[in-house]
Amino acid sequence: MLDILIDRVKLLDLASGEEKLCGVGIEKGMITAVLPAETPQPQARKVIFGNGSYLFPGFIDFHTHLFQHGSGFGLDADRLLTAGVTTTVDMGTAGYANYPAFHQCDVVGKTVRIKSYLNLSPVGQPGKGINEPLEQKVLDVGAMEKILDQYPGEVVGIKIRTSANIVGELGLDPLKKAVDFGEKLGLPVCVHTTNPPASASAVAEILRPGDIYCHLYHSVGRTILDSNGHVEKGVLEARKRGVLFDLGNGKMNFNFAVAEAAIQDGLFPDFISSDATPATFHKSELMWDLPRCMSKLLYLGMPLKEVVRSVTETPAKVLGLDHRIGKVAEGYEADLTLCRMGKGEIIFGDSSGENRKGSQWLEPEKTLIAGRVVWEKEI
Repeated sequence: MLDILIDRVKLLDLASGEEKLCGVGIEKGMITAVLPAETPQPQARKVIFGNGSYLFPGFIDFHTHLFQHGSGFGLDADRLLTAGVTTTVDMGTAGYANYPAFHQCDVVGKTVRIKSYLNLSPVGQPGKGINEPLEQKVLDVGAMEKILDQYPGEVVGIKIRTSANIVGELGLDPLKKAVDFGEKLGLPVCVHTTNPPASASAVAEILRPGDIYCHLYHSVGRTILDSNGHVEKGVLEARKRGVLFDLGNGKMNFNFAVAEAAIQDGLFPDFISSDATPATFHKSELMWDLPRCMSKLLYLGMPLKEVVRSVTETPAKVLGLDHRIGKVAEGYEADLTLCRMGKGEIIFGDSSGENRKGSQWLEPEKTLIAGRVVWEKEI
């Protein structure tokens, strides 16, 4: 007998885009059966009735800020469960000087699975208008390596912000140093690109395959668009080389005009992420949460299967977890999101005050981790 049967849910095949009604069986936190709805379903101690809603792999929000007890940007990680998120990445809120405090205060004891990018700066991103120091004298690859050794498997990359107001006269030197440290530590680098000190192509040229160009559709300072309104060739060449692109929606990092022009040139994000902070999560129509960001890209023409892939298969692979999570398939952990497609009018916003009216949105109904319901929408 199964522990749980999730009955009559819609599964989306990410290869073909085909949708089919199925029943999904769970035992000991693992998916053990995926059966067409028209076939007899096995008995289970508990049945969750899907009623034709989608059952997706648990969403992976690849860009959030979770250092609640040490940064003005920090959000309580378990609030993300209400957005169907079962795994998340803290994107560099802490550096080597304060990572132990982040781990102890805001990673230990959380229900959601947390991985982290370590900020190049020792103090991470304090928030409250305080910019992180990035001078050569404070950067220490040895100290960063000690953090990796102290928390094995938890730190999965290096984060660097290249905004002109942060790096000042240092320009792109901190980014180059981040990539150098990434080489030494065997880690990818994620670069915040809003208001960069050089062109998008110059930033992208420094990145290696597997590194991440974040805030793809921002509109502050130099953007990914050239003077003719097309994506710069250097950015497109970086994608061909294997550089990855992150939405990182946030409050100030998404612009419809930039997004629509880039999409005309075929540039969708590899990751859809929220860049959630206390100032935005379930507070601002500019972002709201990850499913709303996914819905925004769906509105912009990104196929549903690619929208879902960007928060499941792709981040799972980058995190080295694609053998465990990111699929609704036998042998995978039962990290799952039951999600309906809402219909009606919905407003999507951007950082410039522009709005667009959509007609559908993804709305989580239940979040499961290891087969346990950890959140469900109140009826």
